[in-house]
Amino acid sequence: MKLIGPSYNARIVKILIAANYAGISLERDEFWPKDATEAVKQEFLKKNPNGKIPVLETEHGCLFESNTIFRYIARIAKDSKLYGTSTYEESVVDQYLDWFISSFEPVYLRVIMPIRGRWPYNKESFDKSTENLKEMLKIVEDVLKNNQYLVGNNITLADIYLIQLLNFLFRFAFDEKSRKPFPNLVKYYLKLANEKHFLNVMGRPALCKNALKPYISPEELAAAAANKKKKGGKDTEKKEEKKTEEKPEKKKQEKVAEKKTEKPEKKETKKKAEEEEEEPKAKSDKNPLDSLPPSSFNLFDFKTLIVNAPEKKEAVKTFFEQFDPSGYSIWYMSYDKAEGEGAVVFLTNNLLSGFFQRLETFRKYAFAVCGVYGDEPNLEIRGVWVWRGTEMPNELKDHPQIEYFNFTKLDSKNENDRKKLEEYWCGMNEDEDVVDGLKARTVRFYK
Repeated sequence: MKLIGPSYNARIVKILIAANYAGISLERDEFWPKDATEAVKQEFLKKNPNGKIPVLETEHGCLFESNTIFRYIARIAKDSKLYGTSTYEESVVDQYLDWFISSFEPVYLRVIMPIRGRWPYNKESFDKSTENLKEMLKIVEDVLKNNQYLVGNNITLADIYLIQLLNFLFRFAFDEKSRKPFPNLVKYYLKLANEKHFLNVMGRPALCKNALKPYISPEELAAAAANKKKKGGKDTEKKEEKKTEEKPEKKKQEKVAEKKTEKPEKKETKKKAEEEEEEPKAKSDKNPLDSLPPSSFNLFDFKTLIVNAPEKKEAVKTFFEQFDPSGYSIWYMSYDKAEGEGAVVFLTNNLLSGFFQRLETFRKYAFAVCGVYGDEPNLEIRGVWVWRGTEMPNELKDHPQIEYFNFTKLDSKNENDRKKLEEYWCGMNEDEDVVDGLKARTVRFYK
């Protein structure tokens, strides 16, 4: 059987984990419909008329919809017990899956999507959804007080579905304080996520110390500030008037109160500092990229060259002359738009900014030219990267938006791949240059 779709996509992840537990070897095709030619897209529509991934090719025909494929894997591998050991357990597994899909996941998405920068942030909605999510997690926490798994005495589809959701939640969105009410759930997550069948797909589990905050674009911040100013203008004037009318006596009383509380405040600060000193300091993890063998290619020098070069083609020529394929790799990036995305340039710019914002620590190891290409309302986010190492780095694997970005490795000796890099790295004139068949609207360096 062949599973079609990129391995890091969340819809694919759960299927790959289930296949691991089922002992089923799946042929893989990392196909991404968005990047395909029109002829290839038309051929793919025969497999899934919706034109979306994932698709599972079987000897009987093609299956689409990730949860259908997920359940199919369990049904054809009954010995794996992924669907339980009895008709009753099978129904309980379905019960959990239906609950996760219809009730749990919609609330979960309202929490994680603003963090990923995929949905606009609304504080009221975000806070309410976070509380609702905690209430549902409490239900699972209570189940796990006396049970190792959600259903029966073996791992089932219900566990796999939940763990792959918790993987993002605990890694990026729920910090120590948020996880504290769920000790059994955290223990359950760490135990299962560290099993080889999960590790082979999701990588090493992690618990965040500080949660990522929802991404708010500069435009949204400016709009919120303007709205606040508009609403609060009159109130501010009244407050200023009230301040000028304060009696000197009241001010004196405030100063006396401040003096009285000054010493305890200092004691409290000192006590807090001592408590913090008592906590063991986290060891800084060395970046694996720093341990790679030395390379003849100097990335810093090249960044300086291309950014300042008036003639980018000469800089690209130098790049290929100096490039070391054993120490660095080149990648083409494209973004999988959700419905309604890519309609307006400035909003599409925000999506790219949000992606860059969460890659600050990677700048030392990479360079890219990325941008927004095409015409409203059908804009695309694309770009070409070079980075240290020859595989996908942890910085991207752990990025909260990675499942929406597709990366394809390019060959520095392949003429078509060389032309693609040159086209992106030289097509810097916004609203003028045509890159990959689309007009460049916004072009940015990642350096």
